[in-house]
Amino acid sequence: MNKPWALTHGLLLVPLVGASASPVGALGLWLAWVVVLFSHGWAMGLVRQRLTACQRLLASIALAATLTTCIGLVAQAWALELYRPLSLYVGWIALSCVALEHEDFFVESRWPGRLRLAGLFGLLMISLGAVRGLIGSGLPLALLAPGGFILLGLLLAARQAWTAAKSHSSVEETPRP
Repeated sequence: MNKPWALTHGLLLVPLVGASASPVGALGLWLAWVVVLFSHGWAMGLVRQRLTACQRLLASIALAATLTTCIGLVAQAWALELYRPLSLYVGWIALSCVALEHEDFFVESRWPGRLRLAGLFGLLMISLGAVRGLIGSGLPLALLAPGGFILLGLLLAARQAWTAAKSHSSVEETPRP
């Protein structure tokens, strides 16, 4: 169970649940994440070949911190009301960029993989934000982080039950004598 994949996708869970209390906040954080992710991958691609593994890690940390700080400053200047509830989660963007760089996500030309990850994360962020926004008008717990975890757990359980029922119906059982 020592997979970098689990670490990277686990790091995406925190902003997914914490910052998706509204669709606008989810969209804002997702856009910031996409800008920082693709900028980080592009900039590290320019210097990766010239650095050793240790230097690459330090450069990745410095670059990710710089990019997230710049995004945070831009958000503070142009969208302060949007930035205030999301300010805690902007730092997680840098952490996910460093984890993706560590697992060599940016090394090869994996544009389909990058676009798929960005699209799925955005879809999850915005859809969870929309559902939490709808439920939150009647149930304020849905707008808090524990409500986000509960809702995400229920959605994952529903998906697992749906895929299990779908695969069970396609498999024919042989009668036993």
